[in-house]
Amino acid sequence: MPYLILKRAGSKDKIFKLTKAVTTIGRRHTNDVFLMDESVSRDHAKIIKLKDGGYEIKDVGARHPTTVNGKIVSSHRLRERDKIGLGDSILIFKSEETPSTAQVEFLATEDMSQETLEVASLDAKKTSVFSVADLDLQSLQKDHQRLMLLYEVGKAISLHFEDSHHMMDEILSIALRTLDAERGFIALVDENTGDLTCEFVRDNTGDQEPEKLEVSRTIIHKVLRGGVSILTANALKDSQFRDIKSVREYSIRSAVCAPLLFREEVMGVVYLDNRVSAGSFSQDDLMFLTALCHQAGIALGNAWLHRQVVQENIRLGKALKPKFQFLGESEKMKKVFATIKKVAPTELTVLIQGDTGTGKELVAQAIHSLSPRRDQPFIPVNCAAMPKELIESELFGHEKGAFTHAVSTRQGKFELADGGTIFLDEIGDMSLDMQAKVLRTLEEREFQRIGGSKNINVDVRVIAATNRELGKYVESGEFREDLYYRLNVVLLKLPTLRERKEDIIPLAENFMAGRIKNISHNAEKLLLAYDWPGNVRELKNCIERAVVLGQGEVIQPEDLPMHIRKGSKIIPSPLGTIENMEEDHIVRVLRYTKWNKSDAAKILGVTRQTLDNKINKYKIKKQHI
Repeated sequence: MPYLILKRAGSKDKIFKLTKAVTTIGRRHTNDVFLMDESVSRDHAKIIKLKDGGYEIKDVGARHPTTVNGKIVSSHRLRERDKIGLGDSILIFKSEETPSTAQVEFLATEDMSQETLEVASLDAKKTSVFSVADLDLQSLQKDHQRLMLLYEVGKAISLHFEDSHHMMDEILSIALRTLDAERGFIALVDENTGDLTCEFVRDNTGDQEPEKLEVSRTIIHKVLRGGVSILTANALKDSQFRDIKSVREYSIRSAVCAPLLFREEVMGVVYLDNRVSAGSFSQDDLMFLTALCHQAGIALGNAWLHRQVVQENIRLGKALKPKFQFLGESEKMKKVFATIKKVAPTELTVLIQGDTGTGKELVAQAIHSLSPRRDQPFIPVNCAAMPKELIESELFGHEKGAFTHAVSTRQGKFELADGGTIFLDEIGDMSLDMQAKVLRTLEEREFQRIGGSKNINVDVRVIAATNRELGKYVESGEFREDLYYRLNVVLLKLPTLRERKEDIIPLAENFMAGRIKNISHNAEKLLLAYDWPGNVRELKNCIERAVVLGQGEVIQPEDLPMHIRKGSKIIPSPLGTIENMEEDHIVRVLRYTKWNKSDAAKILGVTRQTLDNKINKYKIKKQHI
């Protein structure tokens, strides 16, 4: 059977059987004939079996020319003992069967300068390399050990591909142990910046700290740019590296570096070296490391794809997540949730009653989002926030020129909500005149813009909200009775936060948004003892303040506003007094010293007596620390 004899300076000669219809040659490790030569292109040439049984070599567009017997060729029918030149490598074509051991010894004497000949048998799926001259039990055991290592690494990758950090650490350990290297590291390309960063480092020499490992960047970047492995038996004498400053400065002799490839993309490199002796690594070592890195590259790539999928799922989850979120396990809130589920699918008008900060708009959004109108507009209107002279234009719109500054026609909120839901918040603040116009719109499903004469028909669902007892306002004549009964088809009362104390801590933990691990027991006691006149909104502001201003990973009592620590219902000015600041500082120092007053006094720069006076003045208790 025809075969090729590979001759390269400084390497053992190899024989490759030509068992395939097309044999590929190049610097890419997936080629049938894999050449570690910078002058060889990644895909350099191919040998084709002809119909008449002969063989032809074709250049496939290599950067450097392919030669046969010293002449540049694009294609050439091969003859016995033709010498194919590719970079620094020579491939000798032999048309006869693979020689016996005796013939190998003769050929080695006649044609080759090496004492050992390796035979590489290629088929369509795999490559196996073995030594003919040194075919003994020790060699077979070594090959078997490395194959088993690759097998075990492959199994581990398939089972634990998500834990790429652990996998890379294990791969570096295997490489160092198996190839008997002094030092090594794995550097990965940052997904966002593209920079190369050292993630895993080992130095078995003990000469320096691993994080200060000094290596040649030139060798690493050659592998990074070309995507091919590099082996140098003695970098100080290697023509590629001997003039590089870092190689001479760090006295690098033996070095081997292989890329971590995933779908032809270099995701990082594995580097090993030996500064004491030359020739520490062989071509077999390089092939083992390349195979190891090939599996590691798959692990990295799969882990990256997994992260992308997880991130995309999170993004889609956020995009599809409703714009409202209810938290609460109290019985009163469970009744609210049950009512929302019942009324949402209907067309009934809903009146929501609740104190400021209880989440009236959130409930309105929930009803809309669970209704058949969910894909149509949800238009909120705060009746208390608009001047009386503008609310009619805001609700019903106006025609161009209807009044001063009406420079164009404008649609009102009712018109914008057509097909969807309009939410009239704080409707109890609306004037009686506007109440009459809203009532007409609700009953007749039509209105006119200010300055207009055309009736505009609309199909809207109305949800109203108030923090007042509208029934009492009806009795006093401040709210129209007919509008009240038109709105109060379904009354949904929201409990205050002090009526649902069991929901305070779950709500607080939700407002931390994962930025703080937990809330201390003493801080929880203060949160539960406070009456929360501002309800959920006040709690949200309190927790967000504690997250920003607090120290450490646990919210402590001193991180909470002063009025909550004192149990006051009065919300102070956002700017604290000097006394508040002094009390906060004393509490923090006492907590730091674990109530050791002497140490606290030293830190504060005051006498022990002065500190005691301050503690008594501010009524600071040890159980609050």
